[in-house]
Amino acid sequence: MRVPIFTKLFISLFMTSILLVIGMTFSVSYSFKSGFQEYLNQQEKEQVEQLASLLSGYYSANVGWQELQEQPEIWGDLFVKLGVPFPKKGAAPERHFKPNIDLGGPDSGLERGPDRGPDPHDLPPRDAAMSEEFGPISHRLFLEDDSHHWIAGVYFSDSKEGSVEWFREPIKQGKQIVGWLVLKQKNQLSGPLVGQFYAQQQHNLIWIIGLAGLASLLVALGLVRHFLSPLKRLQQGANALSEGDYSFTFESSSNDEFGELANRFQYLAGSLKRQKDSREQWLVDISHELRTPIAVLRSELEAIQDGIRKPEMTRMDSMHHQVMGLRRLVDDLYLLSKTDAGVYQLDVRRLDIVALLQSVANRFEHRMAQKGLRLERLISEPIFIKGDEKTLEQLCVNLLENSLRYTDAPGTIKLSVLEQNDDLVLLFEDSAPSVDDAHLGKLFERLYRVDQSRSRSHGGSGLGLSICHNIVMMHGGSIVAKRSELGGLVIEVRLKREMSNG
Repeated sequence: MRVPIFTKLFISLFMTSILLVIGMTFSVSYSFKSGFQEYLNQQEKEQVEQLASLLSGYYSANVGWQELQEQPEIWGDLFVKLGVPFPKKGAAPERHFKPNIDLGGPDSGLERGPDRGPDPHDLPPRDAAMSEEFGPISHRLFLEDDSHHWIAGVYFSDSKEGSVEWFREPIKQGKQIVGWLVLKQKNQLSGPLVGQFYAQQQHNLIWIIGLAGLASLLVALGLVRHFLSPLKRLQQGANALSEGDYSFTFESSSNDEFGELANRFQYLAGSLKRQKDSREQWLVDISHELRTPIAVLRSELEAIQDGIRKPEMTRMDSMHHQVMGLRRLVDDLYLLSKTDAGVYQLDVRRLDIVALLQSVANRFEHRMAQKGLRLERLISEPIFIKGDEKTLEQLCVNLLENSLRYTDAPGTIKLSVLEQNDDLVLLFEDSAPSVDDAHLGKLFERLYRVDQSRSRSHGGSGLGLSICHNIVMMHGGSIVAKRSELGGLVIEVRLKREMSNG
C-alpha cells in the first residue's frame, strides 16, 4: 500500500505535538508534586533547627531533661514562640504513648522507656479534617534523649508507611549531643486534598490535550502543505521533462534546500533543452554535409549511365575526391564520437613534443609554399611531456590544416612552444583574415562555420577544431582561440607536462 509523504509528515508532526503536550503535562504535575513537598519539608527542617536551639537551654547535665518532663507545658510554649500552631487542652488523650517506630541506626534497638509518659500532654486529634502532611510540625514531632529514650511528643501507630521519611535534628550543648528531635515528613503529597487536586488536574489535562491536539492538527496541516508545495511543483516539472517539455519553469521563492533543488531542476531543464537543440542541429548539419557529396556523386554517375558524359579519368578523379571527402567526414565523426563518449583509450607515454611538432610541420611545408604562405618555427630544444602520441599528432595536423585552408596568400603561419611552470604552451598563429570576437568562443563547436560557403569551398568538414578540443580535454589541458598580432587567429593549446594514464 502506497502511503503519500503528505500523510507521513502530517502524522509525524501531529503525533509528536500530542506526545510533547502529554509529556510536558505529566512532567509539570510530577514536578509540582515533588517540588512543592520538598519545599514544605525544607521549611519544616528550618523550624526544627530553631526548636533544637531553644530546647538546648532546658537540658541539665545533672538531671537531663527532668525540667521538661516535670513541666510538659514548656513543650507547647516552645511551639508558640516559633509561631507554630499547637492543639488546645482536651483535644487529645491525657497522656502520650512513646513512639513505636524504627528509625534505623546503631541505637535503634535501645529501650525507649515506659509505655506511657509520666505527665499529661496535649495531642492533636487523629481524625482532623486536614491531613497530617499539611498539619503543623507540632503534630508530627517528638523529643528523644541522647540514648534515644522518648521524652515528649506525639505517638504514631503506623510507622511503616512507604511515603514517610524521618528527619532527625541533634540537640547540642557545646559539642555534645544531648538529645534528638525527630520529625515525620512525607516525601510525596498525598491525602484527600491531593486527590481532589489530581482529579482537577486530570480534568484540565483532558481539555489541554484536546485543545493542543486541535491546534497541532491545524498547524501540522498548514506546515505539511507549505513544505510539500515545492515538491508538488517539482513533481509536475519532472513529469513535464519526462514528456519532453523542457520549457517548464520551476518557480521557488524560498532560500532553503527546496529552493536550491528547484534551481537545480531549472538548470537541468535548460541543459536538456540545449542538448536537444544541439542534437537536432547536429542531425541537420550532418545530413547537409552528407547530402552535398552524395548529390555530386549521384549526378556524375547518372550522367555516365545516361550517356551524357563519358567515363573519363577526370570524371573518375572528381568522384574519387567526393568519396575521400565522405571518408574524412565519417572518420572525423567516428573519432569525435569516441572522444565525446570517453571510450577512447590513450596510450600515455613519454615523448618529445618539439620533435612531433617539427615532423608534422615538415609535412605541411611544401603545401604552404605552393599556396604562397611562409612557415615560421619558434621552437627551442627538445621538450618532453607525457601524452598520447597519436592523438597529439592529430591535434597538430588539424590545427595546421585549419591555418593552411583559411589563411590568405601571401601570408604567414607561425609555430611557437613555450614553457610556463608545469605547463607547456603550443601557439599556432596565422595572418589575415581574422574572425569577429562574437565567433571566437564558438569555433570549437561541432560543424560551426563562420562563413558556410567559404568553409565548404576549402573542403573543411567543420569537425576539426571540435576534435582538437576533445583531444586537449583528454590530456587535462585547455584550448582557446584569440586574435593574432599577425592579423589572423592564434590557437593557444596548454598541456600538462605530467599526466596519469587513463
